[in-house]
Amino acid sequence: MNRATVNKIFQKHPVYVKAGMIAVISIIIFGCVYSKDNGKKLEKDEKGREILRRNESGKDELKNMKVKIDEKQEDISISVSGKKYDEEELKNAFSEAEKEVEQAVLGKNKSLDEVRSDLNLITSVPEKNMKVSWELDRYDVMDIQGHLQQDNLSTEGTLIKLTVILTYEDEEERYEFYAKVFPSELSADKEEMRQLQEKVEEADKKTKTKDYIVLPEQVNGKKVIWAYGVQTRAYGILVMGIGFAVFVIISSSQKEKEEKKKEFREMKLDYPQIINKFNLYIKSGMTIRKAWFKIAGEYEKDQKEKEQISAKACGRKKAYEEMVNVMYKISGGASEGECYEEYGIRCNLSEYRKFGMMLSQNLRKGTRGLTELLEREAEDAFEQRKNLAKKAGEEAGTKLMIPLFLMLIIVFAIVIVPAFFSIRI
Repeated sequence: MNRATVNKIFQKHPVYVKAGMIAVISIIIFGCVYSKDNGKKLEKDEKGREILRRNESGKDELKNMKVKIDEKQEDISISVSGKKYDEEELKNAFSEAEKEVEQAVLGKNKSLDEVRSDLNLITSVPEKNMKVSWELDRYDVMDIQGHLQQDNLSTEGTLIKLTVILTYEDEEERYEFYAKVFPSELSADKEEMRQLQEKVEEADKKTKTKDYIVLPEQVNGKKVIWAYGVQTRAYGILVMGIGFAVFVIISSSQKEKEEKKKEFREMKLDYPQIINKFNLYIKSGMTIRKAWFKIAGEYEKDQKEKEQISAKACGRKKAYEEMVNVMYKISGGASEGECYEEYGIRCNLSEYRKFGMMLSQNLRKGTRGLTELLEREAEDAFEQRKNLAKKAGEEAGTKLMIPLFLMLIIVFAIVIVPAFFSIRI
């Protein structure tokens, strides 16, 4: 199959081709995941016996297996316990876990001899499958999460004893270490603000029975000037108002464009019908004027009947509305040829401009040959209508692809995410 044939198939059936491509990609991914999940072979030990590997991290696993006895095959789930430490391995594991805890507990601090930010009191060592719990001798300067209580710290430093309890199965290992904690280091400006905050709190305590609080006038010998902070609520309202105004403008503009687009599409669909009617009336012996008045009059009569039933059911069509306007202008004494040309200009589509020019020229030259021109124009208009309908169908097909892609993503997520989580490296 050559490239030209492939392009032809794609242009003729784009939706089916895209659907086929999605199906092929899905099958390929399915094959890869299926072979990954179901292509594993059982390992064997040195004696040739089939074995199942235990999880090195010590976690229990549930393995789905198939077993065949004689000619019968059944599915069975086997619970495989994680690998446990022997006595010597457990001793080494506790020792390594202690080092990991001491390293992790520092957090942002460089050393336990000078702790100025919160400690990281971890609760587990996943690599060793161990749980970690803590005991402190000074809960007034640090809580069980490792957060420092800044108000209770002194600049000389406070020594605190931390007891680590490592738990593995029924085994437990305890050990202790010390940390010296200090208040957080503040810049000169922050220290000044902290002192000011303390003065405000002190003033608040002293004047709780009064209707007001006296604000400090100075700190560290420097004059303090107070003012209300800027309230941002008004800015929020302004931003929301401007945003909503922009949204309304964009929405209105977009709506206008959509209505214009819909109007042009409707006019393109109406054009073959107008041409065929006009050609039919010209062939029956009517003049251009009578044919025009006949089409416009029928449309106007039909609209009035619809208005009597329901105002909503009365759908105005621009091409016919402009024909009605031309009819009244000609009846009022306007130049017939100029009215036809203006009709094409107001419709603002090449087909209608061509139609208006054709009528204007044949009005001056006579109606001879007009039927042949209208027949050719009707054929062209019919082809354009078919192409327009085909394009509309393709656009609808493209819109249908969006939910299909969303469904495909969901299917991929359902299949691939569990597969990734089940991979053990």
